[in-house]
Amino acid sequence: MNSKNQFTFKKLIVPGIVMLAFWILAIVGWQSSGYIQPLILFGYIGTSLGVGLGLYAVLPKKKKQAGRKLTLFLVGGLLLVFMGLLQSENMQIEWVFFSILAGLGGAALTHYLIAKIFGPLLFGRLWCGWACWTLMILDLLPHTRSKGRIPGKWGWLRYAHFALSLGLVLVLWLGFDLGGKELLRERPQVVNS
Repeated sequence: MNSKNQFTFKKLIVPGIVMLAFWILAIVGWQSSGYIQPLILFGYIGTSLGVGLGLYAVLPKKKKQAGRKLTLFLVGGLLLVFMGLLQSENMQIEWVFFSILAGLGGAALTHYLIAKIFGPLLFGRLWCGWACWTLMILDLLPHTRSKGRIPGKWGWLRYAHFALSLGLVLVLWLGFDLGGKELLRERPQVVNS
């Protein structure tokens, strides 16, 4: 038998570290905020990533994608169904700008910091391939693999989108006074008893 396909606990070190890091974040968030949500959400995400990465590490080469897909559906399902549909959380960049202007630090800001800044800084593009609800949906579509990036200099579009989103929020905030209590009212939180 090939030594690459043999199971060893050494292959589970990285998945274990990732899971442990998220559980530490979950416990710290729970203890510092007094809310149970960080414990549930970050614990679930960490466990999902740990299980998926563990499967990826121990499965044979032809079945490795099962670990990634499982993680995508577990994390993506949580973010899309629980946070998006059931909790009505808006985690798009425009809501991040509104939250910052209002001095709020809700789910949108937390999601943006973890998914768009710290996750990619620590894990590179791997992060979106394993824990992105948008990618989960795109993986369900019947498409063929791209032949690569569109030729030309299109990278500036991401900065234009960022600037337009920020500009729109500033116009709405300053020009139409949409930063009032109606738009930014806080939802009641469940507090530990």
